[in-house]
Formats: sequence, structure tokens, C-alpha cells
Amino acid sequence: RGGQTGRRPRKAPTADAKPRARRLRPRRTHRKAAIAGLPEDQRPLAQILARDGIPGVRAAVEVQNQAAEEAGQPGIPADLLLKLAERIHPAIRTADWQDRADAALAGIEEVDLRDLRSVVVAAESAFKTDENRALADRLREALTARVDREHQAWLAEVTTALADDRVVRALRLSSRPPKAGAPLPGPILDGLAAMADASLTSDTGQDRWATVLDAVALSPVHLRVVPAGLPAEPGDQLLDAVKRVSMNVPAIAAAFGIEPMAPPRARRGRQRS
Repeated sequence: RGGQTGRRPRKAPTADAKPRARRLRPRRTHRKAAIAGLPEDQRPLAQILARDGIPGVRAAVEVQNQAAEEAGQPGIPADLLLKLAERIHPAIRTADWQDRADAALAGIEEVDLRDLRSVVVAAESAFKTDENRALADRLREALTARVDREHQAWLAEVTTALADDRVVRALRLSSRPPKAGAPLPGPILDGLAAMADASLTSDTGQDRWATVLDAVALSPVHLRVVPAGLPAEPGDQLLDAVKRVSMNVPAIAAAFGIEPMAPPRARRGRQRS
């Protein structure tokens, strides 16, 4: 209709937004070698395994046997083929892990930390050859060093934002630690809470109030912040913002006379007109 696509407009990145980390893009060197090393009649099966695993083999057998039945021809012995697939699958999985580990090491400074961690976790179930064990150790050490560097940089960024009186940036940064479970030092937490307190006053514009509150709600000081004052006549937009984050800031919500409640779940899918 009138050139509209029905898609939601993309949010423009803020000045403080960091570029997205690169996702892991492994090559298929080890996988191709593993498949090529199999007898020729087993390679199609290995390709299905590499793409879809055992469930994919089972589904492919069912489709082919159904087609054979409709054509009045004998089907494939499913049990034998599945046993062969289970025997081949470990080598294919190991080759896939080697490809991912090689790519992770090559991109250890740029690849998304979640992708790197997934490769390290998968190493626990990879088949333990000396080569794979050494590769896993190298990757684990490199990941630890990367996280430690990013953690120190994160602490410095939060500290700088506090020193520059950039309360929203400091709060948002504080909610995204690269090292899970590593708390901010006490003085930084105290500074965050005090700055947030002072930013939420009766004179603060309501749009700004909502912005700071949204950042507080996800920060590690979300239960420590005590606003210096509330707007005399909060508007519907601010009250909606308080309701949305009320579970994270129950004391602030109570100050507005709002009972903490979970936000409604967004509906999936598009509504039909």
C-alpha cells in the first residue's frame, strides 16, 4: 500500500553504540577432508549428516521410502542406514568443531564472544585427539586473555563516563560486562547510584526522566537508586515507562503509586488485515 512494506523502521545507532562484533564464519576445510576420506558410497550420507545431523538422515530416509512405496519399489533398510550414520557422525562433528576452532583462533580479537564461548564449550564433547586437545587449550587461553582485556577496557569506559557526567552512558555500559558475573568495584557502583539519584529530580524533563530510568533498570544499581525528586504531574508516557520497568525498580515504581508487574509479552507474527 502506497509503497509501504509493513516493516518496522530500523532504529538509528546512537553515538555511543559500538559496531556489532563479527560472527564466526568457519571454513569447511576439515569437514570436506573428512567426507572425502570416506568410501564414495558413504559421502552423500555424510553430507546429510554434516548439514542436518541424525534427524536429517532419518527424515531423508522417510521421504525416500515414501516415494519408493508410491512407485511400488522396495525401500531403503532404515535401521542399517541409521547405524552407519551413527558410526560416521562423530568424525563429521569433530571435523566441524575443528573448522570452528580454527576460525575462532584466527578471529580471536574480532569474533563475537558468544560464538567463541560456544566453540570452547563444544570442545568438551569433541573427540579427544592430542591435536584437538591442544587446539582447545590454545583457544581457551586466547579467549581468557581477550575477556580480561575487554573487562579492563569496560571498567575504564564506565569510569570515564562517570567522570564526564554522562549518566545514561555509564549506566548502560555498566549493564554489559564482557566477563559474566564480574561485579563493578564498590566505588564505581557508589558513583553510579549517586549520579543516577541526582539525575532524577522534580525538575528533570519527563523524557529525560524516562531515559535515565530505563538505563537504571538494567544496571547493577537498579535497586539502590533513590530519586532526588519526582515530577509533580507525571504524564502518561513517563508512567508507562515506569510500569514497563517496575519489576526492576520496585521502590521507584512504588513512589509513583505503581504496583510492580511484569511487562506484557509481545505477540509474535503479523496481524492479518
